[in-house]
Amino acid sequence: MENKHVAASVIRAERVLKATLAALNLPVRGSYSNKEVCDILGIGTATFWRLIRAYGRDGNGRLLRPESLDSFVLSSHRRVNYVELLDFIRRNNGLEREGLQNTKAGQPQKGDQ
Repeated sequence: MENKHVAASVIRAERVLKATLAALNLPVRGSYSNKEVCDILGIGTATFWRLIRAYGRDGNGRLLRPESLDSFVLSSHRRVNYVELLDFIRRNNGLEREGLQNTKAGQPQKGDQ
């Protein structure tokens, strides 16, 4: 049953990503620049760099924070590959629905004060 749920969430994430790329007139390709990633995710540059800095894995290879983004450097430019964008959207879909994205436990969200 878990595999069906994961497969369905991947399919939903890919639909979201492809629709966003189409709306931005960007092709599906192997990787995207930091500006393109900001446009795709609807985030600012400071948030992009925060997501990049937050990326890490534990000793067992598990992601430490779901609201992080893996990237690589190509010719001194930071890039994020398509699969990582897809996985980021998949992992963070539930967090966004629950209003937990970009918050820390116990801290009020913007507008909650």
